[in-house]
Amino acid sequence: MTDNLIRDVVTLASGQWLNILNNLCGEIHYKNAQPCPSCGGHDRFTFDDLVGRGTYVCRGCGSGDGLSLVAKVHSVNAREAALLIAPYVGVSVGQFVDTAAIERSRRKTEQAKEQEAAKLAAKQAKAATRAIAIVKNCIPALASNIYLNAKQVQPFSTFELTKAVHLYGDYIMSKGSLVVPIFNPTLSGLQFVQPNSEKHILAGSKVKGGFYPLSGKDSNQIYIGEGFATCSAVAECLPNALVLCAFSAGNLINVALAIRPSRPKVDIIIIADNDESGTGEREAIKAAMAVNGSYVMPPAEAA
Repeated sequence: MTDNLIRDVVTLASGQWLNILNNLCGEIHYKNAQPCPSCGGHDRFTFDDLVGRGTYVCRGCGSGDGLSLVAKVHSVNAREAALLIAPYVGVSVGQFVDTAAIERSRRKTEQAKEQEAAKLAAKQAKAATRAIAIVKNCIPALASNIYLNAKQVQPFSTFELTKAVHLYGDYIMSKGSLVVPIFNPTLSGLQFVQPNSEKHILAGSKVKGGFYPLSGKDSNQIYIGEGFATCSAVAECLPNALVLCAFSAGNLINVALAIRPSRPKVDIIIIADNDESGTGEREAIKAAMAVNGSYVMPPAEAA
């Protein structure tokens, strides 16, 4: 093999990752919540194999592609992982590489990426259209909203459902649920928060990089947090700051990086959720480092 070992093996493995990973990483199921082959757990790991790249998401040890999972499970580097994968894609060390086969696989992967992107764009457009329709049938949320009242925070121009909304499967958002718009940069979706604090995102919403601004202020300080209640509490305490809700720990860095180019000189402060897993703090530190901002740990009772 040449120095293109990793590239060639990954290209040939496209679309074959489920079989490869079942041989190298233990039993893995497609799109089922399951234990992580690297860090364990019960249901923290999901194998989604986007565009045939063997992609996965783990709440414990992070996300990646098929090559990174093999490397992680076997505690090896990327090249060593490629050597482990090579026999499963018909390549041996020192063997002449069929460049035509690699090119066919590369083209197939590119076509799959284009098809996946087109499907995603259509799904997101449909979600944005439905989000607009749902908001039109909502009323402005008040501090007396069950969820907001329980958290003792203000609504900041969010909405409330006037009737139950069926999302998907058995998920029905009940009347009185809080509705938080997701902007990316225009309205791209919604988050629903039931009176019992259960949260759901409207299917198809473009969440990556999306946020909800709790004020329209053009401040020299921007605070970015996960949940609406935490962000609302911060916005009440700091009325002159711009506070953005990112909806999840993993999205903190995406929002921060999206904001930074247009606000190169402002202080971007990341607010971490103090959860037991430590995910909130880890992701907040990662986001803060990425934009060279500050880092704040809110009180443990913030939600």
